[in-house]
Amino acid sequence: MPKILQPTDVIVKVLKTTICGTDLHILRGNVSTCAEKRRIGHEGIGEIIEVGRDVKERTVGQRVLVSCITACGKCVECEEKFYGHCENGGWLLGNEIDGMQGTFARIPHADYSTYIVPPQVWNTDVEDGLVMCSDILPTGLELGLLDGGIKPGMTIAIVGVGPVGLAALVSTSMFTPKALFVIDTNDHRLEVCQQLGKLPGLENTQIHLIDNKDGDAVEQVMKLTKNRGVDLVIEAIGIPAGWYICQDIVRAGGHIAMLGVHGKPATIALEKMWFRNFRLTAGVMHGYTIAGIMEKVIQGEVNPNCLISHKMPMSQMEKAYDMFQHAGMHKALKILIVNDICN
Repeated sequence: MPKILQPTDVIVKVLKTTICGTDLHILRGNVSTCAEKRRIGHEGIGEIIEVGRDVKERTVGQRVLVSCITACGKCVECEEKFYGHCENGGWLLGNEIDGMQGTFARIPHADYSTYIVPPQVWNTDVEDGLVMCSDILPTGLELGLLDGGIKPGMTIAIVGVGPVGLAALVSTSMFTPKALFVIDTNDHRLEVCQQLGKLPGLENTQIHLIDNKDGDAVEQVMKLTKNRGVDLVIEAIGIPAGWYICQDIVRAGGHIAMLGVHGKPATIALEKMWFRNFRLTAGVMHGYTIAGIMEKVIQGEVNPNCLISHKMPMSQMEKAYDMFQHAGMHKALKILIVNDICN
């Protein structure tokens, strides 16, 4: 059982959590800040069972969504809503401190790092969907679209449509893009993209499914754009191959937005990129959109449940990881994990 270490901490009983592609990067040794034997997991909903003496806005018994980013709310970075670089926080959970893939968790700076889940959605599909607001929905929106300078009518490519890439696709529905180019080698994920093309806001958007099994995604996209390229390219894989596709399909004056967690170096082909006048953004999510996205989910304006493919008990966590690692075989997207170990 975790203990209160700082007066701004709370302890939560984890009710629901999930597995992230970043967790796989950790297991593969690509995240140097995560020590061995660390309990990972940075997403989920919990019930507060203990509060530190300086916690002002949270009380025992509340259910809260836990942000994957910890924010003290008081430092210079937090004042700028640059929470991912909080001087006393940032990406701590499941990285520098034990995370959410267990029965209980310590949440630092709870007043600024958690969001109240209203009782009327407890134990509903809406609550399940809110788990997607811990990380992938705000990551897709903030890093993929807002940092990418999204505007209505743009053309957008998403390189890799695993859960975070799909989350970025869902968020594009708020901006009515002209065309979407979704690139993957997984037939099921491409089929899901086709289905998501029916979302409100995407009715008039051209959805191009780019199957990259033969390694010809660049050729396909450039042919479809008549060699112009794409306005905004979102990299959502986290491997060099994803970057190489991005730099080859971004148009002159376009933008590449990096979502993937990269553990290996990749080369920027400056000899052909220096004159393209392109922009590049990358980094961690900050979470300044979480409250707004939660409200849209609660009001039914955004339905992230399309990102959840399986719902499994925490006692089967090892099986869930195996399914997530072999997503193509199991048609797995986000796997929602429900605490059945302590009720």
